[in-house]
Formats: sequence, structure tokens, C-alpha cells
Amino acid sequence: MQVEEFLITMPDGIRLAADLFVPDDLHGQGPLPAVLEYLPYRKDDGRERTWDLFSYVVERGYVGARVDIRGTGRSEGVLPDREYSDQEQADGEVVIDWLSRQAWSNGNVGMWGISWGGVDSIQMAMREPAPP
Repeated sequence: MQVEEFLITMPDGIRLAADLFVPDDLHGQGPLPAVLEYLPYRKDDGRERTWDLFSYVVERGYVGARVDIRGTGRSEGVLPDREYSDQEQADGEVVIDWLSRQAWSNGNVGMWGISWGGVDSIQMAMREPAPP
């Protein structure tokens, strides 16, 4: 497994920091679904936990994505004034769309998480982001 770092540009120009956990032979495999963890807990903290979690999904044929929400970790911008803000959710939809449109992607993006990331997952599902 490899970790690739990306900056995902939001419509207002703010860039969110993302780590993608991909199989070593990503381009030798067919299109893959993604599992997104979208949270404010600084993607670069707790690397051992993150590595263990995402190795599990990568070994099962997924690409893992861990993204710092706006204003946290290595993402640009200012943290919205409350948890689960409209801005946070709108940014999340852009992230999901970005993941679904990558060359390696089969268009399917799921989310997971605990605490803030878990609630974000539920709220994003309720928004029913449109498929590409």
C-alpha cells in the first residue's frame, strides 16, 4: 500500500488536504470504489491507526481517503463556526465528486468514521450527493 497526498480545490479556491491509501499496483487493477474519512482531527496525526484502518480497506479492493475539513490540519481556510456546517457539507460533496471522478475510480464512494467523522458520514448520506 502507498499513501499519495493531494489538495482538492473547492469552488471558492480553498484547498483541502487529502491522503489517498492505494494498492501498490493501483493502475494495474480495474476501477475501484473509495472509502472516505472526512474529519477535523488532522489527517497527519495518529498515522499508525490510520495506516492500520486503511490497509484493511485497501487489501479488500478499495482506495481509502482521509481528508481534513476546511480550516483543520493541512487544509486551507477557516474552520466553520459550528460542527457539521453547511459549508463543511458542501465541501464534502465536492470531495465525494472528486473521488468519484478519478481515473482509478468506479464512481462509488462510501464514508466511515467515529465521532465527528461518523456524524459527517450520516449527514452526507442524508444529502444524497448526485453520482457523476
